[in-house]
Amino acid sequence: MKAHLPKPRTRPRTGGVAALLTMLVAVPMLPAAAEVTDGVAAYRAGNYGLALTSLQAPAEAGDPLAQYHLGLMHELGRGVIADEARAREWYRRAAEQGNVRAQHNLATMLLDGRGGPADRPAALDWLGRAAALGSGKSAHHLGLVYYRGDGVERDFARAREWWTRAFEAGEPDAAYNLGILYRRGLGVPRDDAVAAQWWERAALAGSPLAQHGLGTAYLEGQGVPRDPIAAYAWLSLAARAGVAAAGQSVVLLEQQLSDEMRERAAARARELAARAAAPRP
Repeated sequence: MKAHLPKPRTRPRTGGVAALLTMLVAVPMLPAAAEVTDGVAAYRAGNYGLALTSLQAPAEAGDPLAQYHLGLMHELGRGVIADEARAREWYRRAAEQGNVRAQHNLATMLLDGRGGPADRPAALDWLGRAAALGSGKSAHHLGLVYYRGDGVERDFARAREWWTRAFEAGEPDAAYNLGILYRRGLGVPRDDAVAAQWWERAALAGSPLAQHGLGTAYLEGQGVPRDPIAAYAWLSLAARAGVAAAGQSVVLLEQQLSDEMRERAAARARELAARAAAPRP
């Protein structure tokens, strides 16, 4: 279908004075945008004093990115005295303008009753809004809410839906949780092989919990063939990430493997670590 282009105008528009005034009014907004950019850079560099002075005026003027960062500073006590009530207010102002990270943080404060009264319905609403805008963290959190029945009717099917969306949005631990559903048969038929497949996807995406789960599956031969070398490789990655139970399993495995098998397992661990560190397609 051919696009209908507007006909060229042969006479100038009326209201040229209004257009000129609009241009003149727009000019002062440029320094504010620069202040926000400088303030965010200062925050990320740990220069919280400069961040505060740069972000305060734009935030008061309604800039949602500045408001979100002021929320962070007040929540975490960076450059200011920690004040969860003020953090919650800054998050609210940014969330109402569509800042996804502010929506998520506001939701968690509303769930926990931090900075003011708990408000579960509002929290779930903000999590849903953020998830709809692509927040993997919010989708993951919603999955946990339905998995636990935390103020809502427990619903494993909805948990699975939210965790699937969360993993697609870049949250690797959501795939670990999906594996748990299949391993335990919660809302789905129990299937150790499918659980291991989800754990492998999560493990390669960098989830230490999934690396531990997959290593244990290889150690016990649940859903995958028993393979002590693969088990050692995955468990050692999880142990390096701080999973204590994985470290204990590695110590026991080292006593059972020959020197040659340990060398092979170490090489496999290096290969898997490189794959896990590679960007996801």
